[in-house]
Amino acid sequence: MSTEIGALERIHQEPMKVGQWYIVAICIGILALDGYDVLAIAFAAPGMTAEWGLSKAVLGIILPAELVGMALGSIIMGALADSKGRRPTMLLGLVILTVGMGIAGVAPNIYVLGAARVFTGIGIGGLLAAATATSSDYCNNKNRSLAVVLVAGGFAFGVYLGATFLAPLLKEYDWRVTFYLGAVLSLLFIPLVYALVPETITYLERKRPEGALEKIQNIMRRLGHSIPTALLPIEEKKVEPVGVKSLFKNNLAIVTSILIFAYFANIATYYYFVKWLPTIVSDLGHSASEATKVLGIISLGGVFGSIGMGIVARFVSIRILMVVSLICAAIGVAGFPYFTETLTSMKQIGFFTGAFVFAAISGFFGLFAASFPSSLLGSGSGLVLGIGRGGAVLGPMIPGFLFAAGMALESVALIMAAGSFLAGLTVLFLKKQRI
Repeated sequence: MSTEIGALERIHQEPMKVGQWYIVAICIGILALDGYDVLAIAFAAPGMTAEWGLSKAVLGIILPAELVGMALGSIIMGALADSKGRRPTMLLGLVILTVGMGIAGVAPNIYVLGAARVFTGIGIGGLLAAATATSSDYCNNKNRSLAVVLVAGGFAFGVYLGATFLAPLLKEYDWRVTFYLGAVLSLLFIPLVYALVPETITYLERKRPEGALEKIQNIMRRLGHSIPTALLPIEEKKVEPVGVKSLFKNNLAIVTSILIFAYFANIATYYYFVKWLPTIVSDLGHSASEATKVLGIISLGGVFGSIGMGIVARFVSIRILMVVSLICAAIGVAGFPYFTETLTSMKQIGFFTGAFVFAAISGFFGLFAASFPSSLLGSGSGLVLGIGRGGAVLGPMIPGFLFAAGMALESVALIMAAGSFLAGLTVLFLKKQRI
């Protein structure tokens, strides 16, 4: 029997090289783009409402429009990442993102804007699944949990940078600048991914397209790792089934179901909080620029929370960390209405809540990497993200109808905080499957 060590095993066992950290950094940037894009509609909401005279009920439908596309994109493009490759899926997602943001910026009415947001969401869904799988594949065993959580933390970083740059821009320009900036940023990432992010070793070893060995050798040489002389024989590799059906076989069925429910429930709370917050702050008598600054502080807390999750996860079970984060996020969301007297008090409670809300979002990506085998990571994370987008749609939509019905902010916040609380209880039943 051959004693040849495969390329993937070499990457997982050997120290990480600079080229691998470049890949991780680009994946962090891609998630930052996702964070910016998803919250772009929240940044633009006060200006849109003023220009087009939107009601709370209509706004509640428009705010999650791109999430419909994300649900479709996460499932279809997540599976595409496993069957056709993570790199082309990532490039396609960036092209869709760029085009969708550009159309949203020139939209003449709410209908065109809504269609553009749905289209954009398809690209975001593919980017989430592909970036997560790529960063995991190119990390060694020692740094994988840290890197994957940091990549997910890029989402909070994108929201923070967006709020930081948009606050002054919204003083000079109208709400459309939000989408113009997003289109330019996503366009800049296309050549970066094309030049610096190779196809994953997992895909090349499993699918074995023409010239697979040469491609793997070139990647390993470029990254500075030892180069395999041959592909492992199929019969000597641990062959893992690929496809959505495999996620519901044997022990994976329980894991997949738990992750779907927990992510769905938490994402409803998360999207209520971040999508409605600028409008809530504006309704309290503050300007759109000031509302954006409050969201910026929340996302700054999210940056610290996401980084903290990545660091602490190296020493503490990520399952326990997730339970704590989810419960604290629920407490912060439910308590926010009681700290709205001043901008300062909103920023303080916002920073606390943002730290745990975004830590939980990042932590889910760590749970994906720890729960699904490598060959199913794209499909598994894509399925959970895709179905979870149902919660992302309901999160902003339900409050729209509750507000329109005259329900007080305190009651709406308590109802919407229940999602994270239930998610925390559910994650307690998630058994550790793999490191």
